[in-house]
Amino acid sequence: MKKYFSLLFIIFSTSFLLAQPTKRPVPKKAISELEKLLTGTGLPYTMMNDSVSVIPYEGESIASYKVVIQKLSDLYIVYTNLTEVLPNKLNESIYKYLLIQNDHYDLIKIGIGATDEEMYLRADLYKAAATSALLKKLITQVANVTNIIAGEIIQKK
Repeated sequence: MKKYFSLLFIIFSTSFLLAQPTKRPVPKKAISELEKLLTGTGLPYTMMNDSVSVIPYEGESIASYKVVIQKLSDLYIVYTNLTEVLPNKLNESIYKYLLIQNDHYDLIKIGIGATDEEMYLRADLYKAAATSALLKKLITQVANVTNIIAGEIIQKK
C-alpha cells in the first residue's frame, strides 16, 4: 500500500513540476483614429489623450511652438495659439492686420477666442475626407503660416 501511495505521490509531484503555467495574451492598446492618421504623416507627435495631439515645431521667426490637432466629433481641428507663440505682442492694433491675413491663406483661418485675449490660427478637416497626406499638408501649412505671421508681427513691433 505504501508503494502505491509513494508511486501516486511521485506521479503527482512530477506532473506539477512539468506543468507549464498558462500564459494569458496581453491585450493590445486600441489605437485612436487620430493616432492612426498621425502615424502615417511621419511627423513626431505626442498624444495627450485619444482626441488631442501635439506636434513640436521650430521656425525662423519663432524658436519653438506647438501645432495642436484636436478631434471633435466628425472634425479634426489643426491649430496654433498665437497668444502663446507671441506673448505680449498681440493687442487691438494687430487685429486688423490679422483679419487681412485671412484673405491671403486659403485653408487657414485666423480668429479670436471667447476671452478676446486669445488669438488662434487654425485649419479644419472633416473626418470623412481625412487622410494622412492631407492632414500632414494642413499641419505643415498651419506651422508655416504661424511662422510667417509671427515674423511679420515681430518686425512691426
